[in-house]
Amino acid sequence: MKLRIVKPGQGLVWVRQGLQIARQQPLNLLGLMGLVATAALLLMSLPVLGPLVVVAAMPLVWMGFMLATRHALAGEKIQPVVLIEPVRGQPELRKAFMRLGGAYVAATLVVMQLAGIFGPGAEVLAEAFERAENVGDIIDNPLVQQDMLWRMGLTLPVSLAFWHTPALTLWARLPLGKALFFSAVASWRNLGAFAVYGVAWAAVILGVGLLDRLVVLLIPLPAVANVLAITAGMWVASAFYASLYFTVVDCFDAPGQERENAGHQDDSSDTPSSGQA
Repeated sequence: MKLRIVKPGQGLVWVRQGLQIARQQPLNLLGLMGLVATAALLLMSLPVLGPLVVVAAMPLVWMGFMLATRHALAGEKIQPVVLIEPVRGQPELRKAFMRLGGAYVAATLVVMQLAGIFGPGAEVLAEAFERAENVGDIIDNPLVQQDMLWRMGLTLPVSLAFWHTPALTLWARLPLGKALFFSAVASWRNLGAFAVYGVAWAAVILGVGLLDRLVVLLIPLPAVANVLAITAGMWVASAFYASLYFTVVDCFDAPGQERENAGHQDDSSDTPSSGQA
């Protein structure tokens, strides 16, 4: 697989493509997102082990949504089984994704430890949560904001390093070390596009949040307004996960692997780099 360099503006294209996929099969993607969210909530209720399993499963979830996008582009109906499609009946790939999940858990634990060292600390945060009377007090607390900034800042490089690893594991059959290396290089070389991509998604989330507030003002029924707000949030999340496919296939040129062109606009440069996976 050859690394491809894309223009910063491609980040906007990725966001638009993700939203287009979510509009094509909204109920199917919402159902897929709901299945993932429900499973995560159930696992999170298990002490210690549950949250670790959720984190370890994330690379497989990303890959599942990428395959769901491929099915949508091919005009096929998205099925829940797509979430285990990468490892179904393939013991070697199952082991590879287990190693990838374990590495992601380790990286996440390192981020949490560093955030605790450089941030306000668990005891200070616990005290802030105890003193808060509502959610607004927690969000407005400068200590909580500082902790969030540390976590976001430390999580960003980890996310970019792991971004392409599920696809490189499945489609290129790369071992964990090489997958991480080429994923990090691809993210770094296309950092401008990913920066635009992140800002664009932040704008979408902000817009949906403002729309939710408007709905709350217009609909005097809190239960109905909450359902609409949750549905909108899950739809945006499904669109984001759908867009992961485009961020990967635009950053790598895989000879012998057909790239779906339906609804796919490519503003990338024509000359790939010499790096190969």
